[in-house]
Amino acid sequence: MNQKALVLHKVPALWISFFASLGLLAGCSKKATEEEAKAETPAAVVTVTKAERQDIEETVTAQGTFQSAQGAAAKLAPQMAGRLVSVLVKEGDQVTAGQILATLDTRALTAQTRSAEAGYRASTATASQAQLAARAAASDQESSVRVAQLAIDAARVEQEGAVQAAQTTLTLAKTDLTKTLAGARPQEILQAQSALRQAEATRTRAVKEVERQTFLLEKGVSARRQVEDAQTALTVAETTVESARQTLELLQAGARQEDREAAQLRVRQAEEALSQARKTGEAKLVQAKALLRQAEKQTLAVAAKVQEARAAQSGAGKAAADVETSRTQSDYATLRAPLSGVVVRRLLNPGDMADPAATILEIANSRQLDILATLPADDALRVRPGQKAHLSSGEMARVISIGSVDPQTNLVTLRLQAGSSKSVRAGAFILVKVVIRVASQAIVVPKECVLNHERKSVVFIVKGDVAKETPITTGVETDTAVEIRSGLAAGARVITLGQYELSDGAKIKVEAP
Repeated sequence: MNQKALVLHKVPALWISFFASLGLLAGCSKKATEEEAKAETPAAVVTVTKAERQDIEETVTAQGTFQSAQGAAAKLAPQMAGRLVSVLVKEGDQVTAGQILATLDTRALTAQTRSAEAGYRASTATASQAQLAARAAASDQESSVRVAQLAIDAARVEQEGAVQAAQTTLTLAKTDLTKTLAGARPQEILQAQSALRQAEATRTRAVKEVERQTFLLEKGVSARRQVEDAQTALTVAETTVESARQTLELLQAGARQEDREAAQLRVRQAEEALSQARKTGEAKLVQAKALLRQAEKQTLAVAAKVQEARAAQSGAGKAAADVETSRTQSDYATLRAPLSGVVVRRLLNPGDMADPAATILEIANSRQLDILATLPADDALRVRPGQKAHLSSGEMARVISIGSVDPQTNLVTLRLQAGSSKSVRAGAFILVKVVIRVASQAIVVPKECVLNHERKSVVFIVKGDVAKETPITTGVETDTAVEIRSGLAAGARVITLGQYELSDGAKIKVEAP
């Protein structure tokens, strides 16, 4: 029993050893077969290029259409309603800025302009008259004020002169009254007595002279003329003595009652004259001031005249504005080209009614075109105004504006400025590649060199007569080239044709370019 179990236990071990030997023999045989096959496989013919350093541009692609540039197209419509009299161009015609393209009926506008001009002339005449009246009123008022002020000055001077004269007269009258009431002073009596004695002495000499001349005349020595002169001198001397005696007697007798009353009367008259001078001067001054106030009150009338002149001038200005408005409306009846370009549409004809909402002509400058392109919002985040772009036509463009995100489509509209072109029309489609970054002096290889093996980017490079599979890290990628950021050196020979049939270490034969 034990021997039988031992035999049964050994049988599987033998089988295992047998099969293991068979597997080892089979592996050795397969390896030998691959080496033989590899030795018998002919070298693959490939084309190579060198990895070079050069600038490579990173771009985002957008689909766009050509549109008229901003300010390069216009829809022509009248600024007022009216019937078209003429349309002077047709579709396809070239027009220049300022050229007359269409006209409206202007008969009503012409009549309105003539009426406005007549109103302006009448308003201008009224304004001129009002200004003249205002200036005349101002001049009269100014003259009245000056005359009143002069009258006040004259009244004051006259009052001061009359009062001063009356005061002087009163002072003299009072002085005379005082002297009359006081009588002669002792000094005056002494002077009168002295004058009397002098007069008597003069008379005595005159008597003696007469006697002497008479004696001489009798003797024949003196002439009668001399006797007469001596008698005349005696008469004058006697008169002087009498006058001196009377003066002395008056001084000694004093003033009479009637003299005192006369002196008092003169004082009262002088006082009344002073009072009257003051009253009269004050009355004239009050009258002159009243004239001044009246002249100054005319200021309100002058202000009213000035206001009327201003109102008339304002009316003239309004009339001028009406004329200008009417002429402008007449000018609106003539439609001119706002820019140079081509008539792309003609929508109305002579006889049709036109209004500001109805387009008559559409004009566009086909040489000034922009491109409107759309791209996803994520790509648009990397686009900036001023960036250049490549067009599928081979020309260049420049980003000039970036729109907002459309919430319905999540797209952003770009406007690019393209160069003028005679071969492109508005509405044509174009492919745009906006350059968002430039990698300077990067290692670049043709795009077909890069393969994807097991989710890795690789290239095959030439190592002697075999192909070496080399993992790489890529960067910027264009339609024809790829930036190699790591894994490849500049100048390396990279297989561009035949690499899809290669494996790492495969024999190759480089074909001459």
